[in-house]
Amino acid sequence: RDHLFAVTFHQALKEKLRRGEKRKGTPGSERDSDTKVRLSEEVLQQQTPAMETEESGGPKLTENPAGGDYAKALVEAEKREAGDAKISKFLPMVLLTVCTSFIPGFTAIAAEEEKRMKDKNIEGILIFGRRCFLQVLKEFRRLRKEYINDAILRFCILAGQSGIGKSLAFSQIYMREAFIQGEKVAFYSVREDTIYLFRMEDGKYTCQQAEVNDHGFWKTKAWKTFDGRSAHLIIDPAPSQGHKYFKVHLVEAFVVYLTSPNSELSNFEKEIRDLTWKRFFVPTLAIEESKVIATELKESQSVFLERFQRTGGQLRDFIWKDRYEHFKACQYNAWAGVQTGEYVHLGDLKVSSRIYSVQPSSTDETLLYSEKYVIVAQREWVKSKIFQVYAAKHFKNFTGLDGEKWFFAKTYKGCKLLARRLPKNLADAKKKKKNDDREIKMHEFPAHSTLRTFSDGVERQIDTCRKHIKQVAEDQKAELTVCPTNYPAIDGATNCQTLYQVTISSKKSVGKAYVDELKFFGASKSKKARVFFLVPQKRAEYFSISFAKDFKKIALELAEFWVVGIDLIKMVEDAQKKKSKITASS
Repeated sequence: RDHLFAVTFHQALKEKLRRGEKRKGTPGSERDSDTKVRLSEEVLQQQTPAMETEESGGPKLTENPAGGDYAKALVEAEKREAGDAKISKFLPMVLLTVCTSFIPGFTAIAAEEEKRMKDKNIEGILIFGRRCFLQVLKEFRRLRKEYINDAILRFCILAGQSGIGKSLAFSQIYMREAFIQGEKVAFYSVREDTIYLFRMEDGKYTCQQAEVNDHGFWKTKAWKTFDGRSAHLIIDPAPSQGHKYFKVHLVEAFVVYLTSPNSELSNFEKEIRDLTWKRFFVPTLAIEESKVIATELKESQSVFLERFQRTGGQLRDFIWKDRYEHFKACQYNAWAGVQTGEYVHLGDLKVSSRIYSVQPSSTDETLLYSEKYVIVAQREWVKSKIFQVYAAKHFKNFTGLDGEKWFFAKTYKGCKLLARRLPKNLADAKKKKKNDDREIKMHEFPAHSTLRTFSDGVERQIDTCRKHIKQVAEDQKAELTVCPTNYPAIDGATNCQTLYQVTISSKKSVGKAYVDELKFFGASKSKKARVFFLVPQKRAEYFSISFAKDFKKIALELAEFWVVGIDLIKMVEDAQKKKSKITASS
């Protein structure tokens, strides 16, 4: 090839010189030298474009028969709905069964999935068309139609948590609609360094592919003859590479960019910042969607539910066991401060995608996508971790009326809670008796109709509170009384027979103060009161009481002592849900 180029160049140069001599006569030696240099540059300019074409060593377009078969299979795929719209706004899903072993950009995954489906006696590869994807598809096609009619917006970004089906599922739904309409579609897989070009020829789709190894590809004949306002270009970026060799200003096609909200997206947005574009966020999978997927894949719903709760609805990480185990390991590390996965990176915010997820924030409940977003904690595992830390950090502050409200909030509304008899040696002795359930039992706290609190700041509040509790008992009112913080022995009472002591300690001593209060409220050997120690749930198991000297016998004659665990983490979590959101808008 080098030899042929040299001969061609020499012949062309001679012909140029011959023509120049014929027109201008015999030039001088200096002018002759300048003419040779100028004519050499002209010949090089004529020869160089030929080198960029496929025929002379540029990017080579290769016919891909499997790609044509794939396009046909996608158009002819069995289409059906799964899931009841009455159950969830995320349903029904549209399922496509595509009989193919090739999917552009997902060559290895397609082969694996085909084999996995055969093992389950499922013919073809299942594509799960989520309702949010169908809504976005409709919006993208509307914007494309406007672009073809001379609108300036030609970049659409589909963003969402990694592993929710954007690249694989959405791209298939998008391409299928384009194929049905006979439109040109290009799919640029950064991961494979390959672009796939689909055209309709003689009533059927053909596919060509080329390697994209540098930015110059978008200047070549291979792309320029395909490009145009009516063409689609789908870009599937790769981690740490982003859009790689894509050059924004060298492309005329309508561009769809599928991405997670990471640093690569930030880089892409910087590149198109001078152009007109839109970005839409879609949610992670809803629990109803995961149930449909489990049914269709003939998997255990309980197993999928467990994985779903842990991964926060990231399909890729709960659908395969090995991916799920990998996700858990990365999540543990992320929680420990060791980052082993990607970040959610939007604006100045940068947080682990294993701990937080991005969700659309729409004011229209019928829309499952939005240009605005919120960053929220991942599902239950992360939330429980957050509130465990919160509660543990604030246990020391769970004192006074502000602290007691968390404990009394549970009993005030009425509930059933597991109670353990105290002291332990007494409980063990009772346990030995037949048909005795007083060692540990489910105790029912009745709902209260009113709540009365007493403050330390008012003179003689202790006496007033004490008389009030007694009066409530006499009137048989369903009232919860919360004592002032300096009240001796107890923190609250339902009546003279049900008294509460709130504590975050692991043990308490019962002495004179308790006995005095029990006597005042009329407790006796024949009419025992019940004293409930309300403690954080994790301390209930090993909570204990002791007795001051000479007070054990009389105290046990006047009252039964029980410990009840209150799930503060759950209560704080419920109260703080709104505050746990980190909200941002695009």
